[in-house]
Amino acid sequence: MRFGLFAMPEHPPIENWTLSYDRDIAEIAEAERLGFSEYWIGEHHTGGFENVPMAELMIAKASAVTSRIRLGTGVINLPYQDPFMVAERMAFLDHLTHGRLEYGFGGGGLPTDQALFGLEKSEAAPRTTEALEIIWELLTSEEPVSYEGLYWKYEDRQLQVGPYQDVPPFGIAGLTGTHNYARCGEKGWKALSVYFTPIHNGDYPNAPDLVGHGNAIVGAAEQAGLDPAVARENWRISREVYVADSKDQAMADIREGVQRSYEYLIGLGLGALMKKDEAMPDAELTFEWMAEEIPWIIGSPEDCVREINELHEEVGGFGTLLINSRDWVTTDKWNRSMELFARYVTPQFTKRENMARRQKLADVALGRS
Repeated sequence: MRFGLFAMPEHPPIENWTLSYDRDIAEIAEAERLGFSEYWIGEHHTGGFENVPMAELMIAKASAVTSRIRLGTGVINLPYQDPFMVAERMAFLDHLTHGRLEYGFGGGGLPTDQALFGLEKSEAAPRTTEALEIIWELLTSEEPVSYEGLYWKYEDRQLQVGPYQDVPPFGIAGLTGTHNYARCGEKGWKALSVYFTPIHNGDYPNAPDLVGHGNAIVGAAEQAGLDPAVARENWRISREVYVADSKDQAMADIREGVQRSYEYLIGLGLGALMKKDEAMPDAELTFEWMAEEIPWIIGSPEDCVREINELHEEVGGFGTLLINSRDWVTTDKWNRSMELFARYVTPQFTKRENMARRQKLADVALGRS
């Protein structure tokens, strides 16, 4: 298993947003220092909490102060944008990052963003599908691309600057259905599951659970003749993660920040995607309920190892866990959480031979061999 971070990014409107961007860049550099493999940055245009309107610009700056960590758009909202311009920007950014770019796309799930751009909800999925087809053709074709669709029409379009990577690594996020997960399984792309998706939600109809995401990925991969194990390796699951000396300390540290964050999310109507019961009122989406029922990964390093193992087993396996970057605590506490995770949690999920080697060295040091 690999580990990375996903940043909405979240910064409440009471903050100094200029400083928040600098703090995000510093966090990316710290994540690289600690050995995290990737960092994804979101795109939002309204709401007042998620304050990056163009992830590509953040990634360009972050790439200048890092050298190894992969950087992903998490995600570019395709229904609002010209696919040619998206493909052109991403191919150029691929060069600026020297091939460390993850090409993340999605349908734009923030209700206030949809209202800003006048997008009918029913158009989000077909616009995204059409845009993905165009972008993929532009990035992979050696010939000019012509396309006539319902929303976009091109004739003999070609990128002046093609991508740095031979095969652009596409990643797709889904929110209210399994179609994007099936698309990833079918095409060998990377699927991203949002941090508040429950592992199981029974028959609740509003949104599929993580088990449903995994089944869609694997089923589509098998139908396409692709290795289902590789499809699961490509799957990224984002979770709320916070590491402290104990579960009680972790809960105490983040309680105030959690309330602020989830008042915002639930106020946008996204609480419906967290529930397991259609009759459940929003008021019952408490900190304690979400931590246990979604569930989150919080507590001591030992707690987190156990919770990650349980998550991995219950969904049937996945490749990368993305820590949801939050503004719940001061920077020193958040960095300590990241460091505890990197020092004591990550090593428990490395390859078995590496673990065996470390255990042998420990035994020698303690005179047990």
